[in-house]
Amino acid sequence: MKISVGGIELDLDKPVERVSVVDLICPRRGWYAYREPVSSVVSGVDEMVVAGQLVHAAVLNQLRDRCRVEVPVEVEVCGQRRRFRADAVCDGYVIELKKRYGKAYAPLYIWQLKVYMALLNVKRGYIVSLEDGYVKEIVVDDAELRYVREVFLDHLRKAVCGEGEPERRVGQWCNLCKFRGPCLSGRLL
Repeated sequence: MKISVGGIELDLDKPVERVSVVDLICPRRGWYAYREPVSSVVSGVDEMVVAGQLVHAAVLNQLRDRCRVEVPVEVEVCGQRRRFRADAVCDGYVIELKKRYGKAYAPLYIWQLKVYMALLNVKRGYIVSLEDGYVKEIVVDDAELRYVREVFLDHLRKAVCGEGEPERRVGQWCNLCKFRGPCLSGRLL
């Protein structure tokens, strides 16, 4: 769908051309997310998402005095700068805020935190569950930081560099993926 506003044309069927750290847990999920139409992203936003962002912002506001918040993390692939954002970077550690830390999403949250740790070269991080106050500490060594960075950059290249759809890899992330249907059935978006 195309919309004209004051002589400016908006194309809601155009791919968003953005991808999150969580999407890049799987190169194919990242590939689908990067090509997802704007209209699909808009339809996925509801009141709970907006409320979550407001709560997130309120908690980050409390960290501002002692930490850098909403810290941009940039990487370069395919000759382009890509920017991601860590919730907070404090004195030698990274903090990621989540509404709830549960078993189902724990691998995604841990991946996200480890990526920020790897890109920022920080060996300690925390996932904070805002709903119940649970704090998960993650500590890694240099070898794991290098490995996570390497895997992340490989997945990012596969998602955004136009090399074609990555090979299907069925794994533990599939049950949590919003692109599970088209991916497993082999259909494109």
